Amino acid sequence: MIPASRKAAFTLVELLVVISIILIATSILFVGGGGGGEGIKLSSAQRIVSSIAQGARGQALLKNATTRLIIYSEDNEDYDKLLRYFGIVYLTQIDDPTTSDNEESWTAATQGTYLPEGIYFDPDLSASNDWPSAATMNIEYPRQSPQTVGSGPEFYYYEFNPNGTISSPDFLNSWLVIRAGTLRPNSSGDLAVDFSDEDKENLKSALIFRRVGTTTSVTDPSEIREN
Repeated sequence: MIPASRKAAFTLVELLVVISIILIATSILFVGGGGGGEGIKLSSAQRIVSSIAQGARGQALLKNATTRLIIYSEDNEDYDKLLRYFGIVYLTQIDDPTTSDNEESWTAATQGTYLPEGIYFDPDLSASNDWPSAATMNIEYPRQSPQTVGSGPEFYYYEFNPNGTISSPDFLNSWLVIRAGTLRPNSSGDLAVDFSDEDKENLKSALIFRRVGTTTSVTDPSEIREN
C-alpha cells in the first residue's frame, strides 16, 4: 500500500500553477462580479495558459530536463478534455549499460488543468511556417511514474530545453491560439470542436513562444493571423 503522504505529494511547479490559477479565478470574480460570459472565460483561459507555459519553462529549469506543455488531442475518447486539458511532463533519460541505445521516458509534473468550458486550443490557427504541423505524443497522463511514449491518448505539445529555451528551430516564435468554440457532431457524426460560429469569430487570444523560451500575450483578435 502506498503511504497517504506520498499520494498527497505535489511538486513545487504544480503548487505554483495551482496558486496562480486560484489567484486568477479570484480576480475574475471580483472584476466580473461572478457573472458569466465567454469574454470573461477567454480572459481567464489566457491567463491560465500563460501560467502553465511559465510552469513548463520553470520545470525545465528546475529539473534541468526537457519539458513539454501538452494539450489533449484525442478525438475519440474523453471529449470533456478535447483541446482544453493542458499539462506538463518532463523527460527522464534511462541509461542501459548493456546497449548503446537510451530509452526516453516522461513523467507528469502536474495533475493537469482544464480551460473554462467553451474555450479550446485551436491547432489549425496555431500552425505557421515555424510550426507547420502540430507535434504530438501519446502518453498516459497524469501518471506520475516514468513511462515511455507510444501508449495512451494523443497530446499536442510545445517543448522547452533544460535551459528554458524553446527546443527546436521548428518551434521558434510559435503560436498557441485559444478561442471560443462549440463541441458538436461533425459531418461524420463524431463530436468535434467547431470554431465556425460567426458570433464567436473574435473571441480568441494567443501566446507567442519566443526563442529564449519567454511568451508574449496577444489579446487583440485582429493581430491573430488567419492561416
